[in-house]
Amino acid sequence: MKYAIAALRFAVSALMLAALSTSFVNDARRGVSVWPWDWFGYFTNQNNLAAGFVLTFAGIALLRGRRVRWIEYARAAVTTYIFIVGTVFWTLLAAVTPVPIPWTNDVVHAVVPAYCLLDWLLVGDRAPLRLSRLWVIYAYAVAWLSVTLIRGASDGWVPYPFMDPATGYGSVAVYCGAIVVIATVVALLFWAASRLPGILLRRSADRVVAEPAGDHRRDDRLAA
Repeated sequence: MKYAIAALRFAVSALMLAALSTSFVNDARRGVSVWPWDWFGYFTNQNNLAAGFVLTFAGIALLRGRRVRWIEYARAAVTTYIFIVGTVFWTLLAAVTPVPIPWTNDVVHAVVPAYCLLDWLLVGDRAPLRLSRLWVIYAYAVAWLSVTLIRGASDGWVPYPFMDPATGYGSVAVYCGAIVVIATVVALLFWAASRLPGILLRRSADRVVAEPAGDHRRDDRLAA
């Protein structure tokens, strides 16, 4: 089973990379800015890349039969944010966002978010998360929102219409606050889910590998 799950993680990562690469080339051909400071400023692009990176390392760790703590927290973080990517797109942006290449849009806004969610809920190669370490998830959100708002106020570039200061800072604050609330709720749900055993893999014995500072160094061998 672990080989199938690892292969699926690699496949989703490769599909994501193909989708983003196709979108990048298509944007360049259409004259859309692909300057890295702009193109990679999108929450969607950043988090899909992060998801691909984390899924790849999670697949490698799974094949090695090890549970690595930093990967577990990284999975929780990218799962939280890629879930937000899908939710925000389909509720706020789908009706107003041009979609030049439908399949790439479906991959980054539906396939990757859905897979990451199912992977976290169903695959048991993760241990219960510490509630005191959920700040790891918020650190990225605070950094991204801060940089984006500063850019919007300074050079006028915003990745999404609802973050445009021209609509009024009150409106922007409401949307940003909603994102923070959603992130909080989703992170807590995933924290709770980490306490449930996965149905596709089970932990069979404890060993230690790479924990965040302050944690007991412990790792699990996995059984298929």
